[in-house]
Amino acid sequence: MYDAAEAVPDPAYDIVYTGVGALCWLPDIERWAETVASLLAPGGFLYLAEFHPLTEALDDETGSRVVRDYFDRSAQVYDIPGTYASDRTDTVNNRSVEWQHPVGEVVSALAAAGLRIEFLREHDVSLFRRFESFEERDGYFRFPADRPRIPLMYSLRAGKS
Repeated sequence: MYDAAEAVPDPAYDIVYTGVGALCWLPDIERWAETVASLLAPGGFLYLAEFHPLTEALDDETGSRVVRDYFDRSAQVYDIPGTYASDRTDTVNNRSVEWQHPVGEVVSALAAAGLRIEFLREHDVSLFRRFESFEERDGYFRFPADRPRIPLMYSLRAGKS
């Protein structure tokens, strides 16, 4: 990913998109932001849709207790069979390494790379059943209606002058 500018056919693009679940695989968020900025043409923009890192600090069962450090930036190593897409898939190499990037770190990295944040929106829905207590409503997963809402995803747009 960090070498994307050398790997793509054109020097600049109007839109760069980073989709949900991508940032956790990157150890260096500043380098990611610099790469994004280098790929954008003047007047172009990044659109990022991502799972909110707050959810990683909560317990997996109910999502109601803080059990992990939101600001922990160390590599998280897992050795769990299956894939993020299916825990029923037989796999041989099960080591996975992920990094958590707080929202402020992502926004600051984009600003430092010369991009202007046009909007940052937090959403109280998820695309998958992150917590066992989630209910599916309107095609999304959410906490039950009687629970307080927290951000489960976020989206932002950052432009290049």
